[in-house]
Amino acid sequence: MSGVNARLEAIFRAGAVRASEALAAWLDRPASLVVERLESLPLAAGMAVLGQGDEPISAAAMQVTGGLDGVLLLTAADEAGLVLADLLLGRPAGTSREWGDLERSALAETANIVGCSYLAALAAAADGADAPAALPSPPCVVRDFPAAVMEAVLAAETTADIVMLATTEFRIEGVPIRCGVVFVPDAAAAARLMAADGRG
Repeated sequence: MSGVNARLEAIFRAGAVRASEALAAWLDRPASLVVERLESLPLAAGMAVLGQGDEPISAAAMQVTGGLDGVLLLTAADEAGLVLADLLLGRPAGTSREWGDLERSALAETANIVGCSYLAALAAAADGADAPAALPSPPCVVRDFPAAVMEAVLAAETTADIVMLATTEFRIEGVPIRCGVVFVPDAAAAARLMAADGRG
């Protein structure tokens, strides 16, 4: 973990449990998310958090308001994202070759479910049981190079000074897919999360 103590790690793991339950209920099939690694990085490292390669990635981005403001992303390498879309749509892995409307819709709905689960856990930790809901916008699915995706996120969240990355493994009917859940909080939200972390 980079700059993250056990309490904040536990919060993200609780979000993964919530997301697993919600995703399995939505799909009516076995599904789970496991946080493999959690990092809290200074903004200077933010541009590289999604990688520095010249291969495109797929990402579903949500603007978050309501007291824990920022930008939340669900990201995957492009090929892994298409495999995830196949599994979400009940197809054999490897069926999808490009991002059509169905694939984008499946990724967007998954990002909505996963994002709401993580945000509920983060908001409760930051502000207590009576925390106001952290409200994500409808997900916007993009496909671009990692640096371009992060550049757009950081341009939208101009008061951010940290980037949080939860490297996550999805398993749908036993098939593993590596993804990332990235939260870029604004300065006020970051202060609340760091205060909650310090209380652990």
